[in-house]
Amino acid sequence: MPKIYLIAFLIVTIFLPYSVKGQQGFPYCESFQGQIEREQTVFGGDARLFDGVLRLTEAVMDQSGYVYIDIPFSSRFGVKASFEYFSYGGDGADGLTVFLFDGASNFFAPGGFGGSLGYAPRMGGTGLTRAYMGIGFDSFGNFGNTSEGKIGGFPGQAIQLHPNSIVVRGPGQGTNGYPFVAGVKTNEGGMLGLPEDQRFPISSGGIGTRRVTDPDQPGYRKVIVKLRPKDSGIGFELDVEMIFTTVRGNPRQISLLENIDYPYPAPETLKIGFAASTGGQTNIHEIRNLLVEVADEDNLQQPEAAPLEDLVVCLGQENFLELPADLIQLKNDNSRISCMNFFQTQEEISEQIADPCLQDDCESRVLRLQEGDFKYLGQGGRFSFTPDEEFSGDVVQVFYTVTDNYGKTSTGDPLTLRVNEAPDPVTVFINDLPLDSLAACPGDEVELSLYSADEVSELEWYLDGELLEGQTGLDLTITGPGEYQARAISAQGCPLISGSVEINYPEFPGLEIPSTIFVCQPDLFPDIRSYITAFDGDLFDYQIENEAGDTFENQAIPEINMEGLYYLRVKPKEIDCWSDPVTFRLSVPDEPLEASFDYVLNATGLKEEAPEGILADDRIRFLDQSSGSPQSWQWDFGDGNTSNQRSPAHVFGDKGEFLVTLTVQTGPDCEASYQMLITITRTYRVMFPSGFTPTREEDNFFIPKTKAIAEMDLKIFSAWGEFLYQTTDLNGDGWDGTLEGNPLPPGTYAYRADFLTTRGEQVTRSGKFLLIR
Repeated sequence: MPKIYLIAFLIVTIFLPYSVKGQQGFPYCESFQGQIEREQTVFGGDARLFDGVLRLTEAVMDQSGYVYIDIPFSSRFGVKASFEYFSYGGDGADGLTVFLFDGASNFFAPGGFGGSLGYAPRMGGTGLTRAYMGIGFDSFGNFGNTSEGKIGGFPGQAIQLHPNSIVVRGPGQGTNGYPFVAGVKTNEGGMLGLPEDQRFPISSGGIGTRRVTDPDQPGYRKVIVKLRPKDSGIGFELDVEMIFTTVRGNPRQISLLENIDYPYPAPETLKIGFAASTGGQTNIHEIRNLLVEVADEDNLQQPEAAPLEDLVVCLGQENFLELPADLIQLKNDNSRISCMNFFQTQEEISEQIADPCLQDDCESRVLRLQEGDFKYLGQGGRFSFTPDEEFSGDVVQVFYTVTDNYGKTSTGDPLTLRVNEAPDPVTVFINDLPLDSLAACPGDEVELSLYSADEVSELEWYLDGELLEGQTGLDLTITGPGEYQARAISAQGCPLISGSVEINYPEFPGLEIPSTIFVCQPDLFPDIRSYITAFDGDLFDYQIENEAGDTFENQAIPEINMEGLYYLRVKPKEIDCWSDPVTFRLSVPDEPLEASFDYVLNATGLKEEAPEGILADDRIRFLDQSSGSPQSWQWDFGDGNTSNQRSPAHVFGDKGEFLVTLTVQTGPDCEASYQMLITITRTYRVMFPSGFTPTREEDNFFIPKTKAIAEMDLKIFSAWGEFLYQTTDLNGDGWDGTLEGNPLPPGTYAYRADFLTTRGEQVTRSGKFLLIR
């Protein structure tokens, strides 16, 4: 296949396809009467779609549900929202809220439920995340008082209920804010109520009643909220209106709150949501037919567009196009194109503009004609046209409108496409080969080349969807990873986009191995692969080279059977270059690996200090006597304690038989074990001398040697039983062979001693000894 040649040709902007982003702006429609129409409609708690509405709670105690629209709306020109709500079927609690919160927030958490209706804090909890405004439709009456930690409310005591009220609360975050702003009581008169002919309860009916959806039937409710920017100053003016029916066939629209000063600066964008709750009393709470629009339409202007003619597209492909920036005039502050619609005739445009919900949901808007499909691509002025396979003409004309993020739409203009024959596709070759991908060695240069049967113009290269500035040649030399693609214009003026090729520069894994590997037996060599840290034979190849230059790869590595110095390398399987080597030595012992040990008392170096053997509190030194050059030691003392020292010291601390096990290793495949039973019969020691000589420098006092003794009472008697001496001092010198300061004659004497051990045991010893002079 020949390389292509570049020619000059001018066409409307084309671009690579991309993932569609969610619509951001007005209007927003969600009927809740079927499937959720937007993935950005998020609900939780007990909320669920049911029977053509979004049901927030059942008429069951202690339920809570919420929904919010995860699409930010500009607050610059205010917000207007309308929705139908249904509250019925229970004994009157608690209510529901419609709320606004900061559109820049990527985290959502409702406020406290119960009387806080999912907006304000409740009993030490937190309120709605980054809340801006909450309007409560309160059946039970707690949203308008100061109970549960709320700030401000209707006049009256903190826990006084204000049923059938609509209450506005202000901004808050965490446990701070959410103040009472305004309120009206819908079913009573007075300063805070309504005229008698305008009163109605928040709920349409009690236990056993049903949803009222017909505006002509008593119990119907529809809310209209308008948040209008002030003519001067910070904040908004708030109106809350209600369409309700108390007399059959006579729906009425009244103003419940009008021109309420809401003096809080708004975030740049807002999101809208709803919440409802029940407590000890209940109601079913539902909403449907939500419409969110801009409030201050009088100060907004329509975008202006112009006819777009002679755009060139080609058969056999989806043609990606974009409106020229100078063709569209967006006249509102901070406005942008949020939607583009296509129409077969000019007459269809007025019908579209009249219904705001028909302007909504541009993400999947497609006009299907006999000639092919026009599709808005969800961002700015980008769209595509895919000719039908049976298309035989050379021109297609439609009409188009653009809608900005405030919901204002242009009047409509013609769009004409000139359709050419399908061009031959273009292909990117890798190193002159028709590959889809290549894994390259570090530092290697890779040559990409564009091939086609036809001439093209305006060649551009892209890396991961981003234009590579200045790269307009047929060949591209690269040294970095990513997804590469070329685009150009065919000789007929058609946009051409190559398939993507992926270039990888795989990372080498860290390579670790012990500097010396000790062979277990002189004639038994291990598998070196088991010594490689994080060895992964599925992803990587391994090579070992000896000093003579012989190499062993992967499955051949276990064939290594010579002592000496070796070089280990690794590489990802998809490439042909090896890593820098890591050296290690293979050491062969003169004798097989065998485990063995002995022990001594740590204090004396002897096996035992007395005939009764080892005491529980004796510190025992275990001595490794293994052969075969072990490299690791693992001791198990049989009492739940272990050690990895070569010759550790250990105190058992109790009587019993303990099977001590030593396991030695030279590597993961080479180990040996040895066991010895250690028996401990006592927890204390008392040793009396058989005699003493007061006139010598050593053993000139009579006193026992003890261990683990807490108390002692020692008495000395003559051979005829005469009491001579007594002491309780464990640390004293003992008896010096005198009575009242006078030396006693040599001979046989007797002792009796009572002891209390450190573990509380009573011990008595008696016997005879010699006094020698």
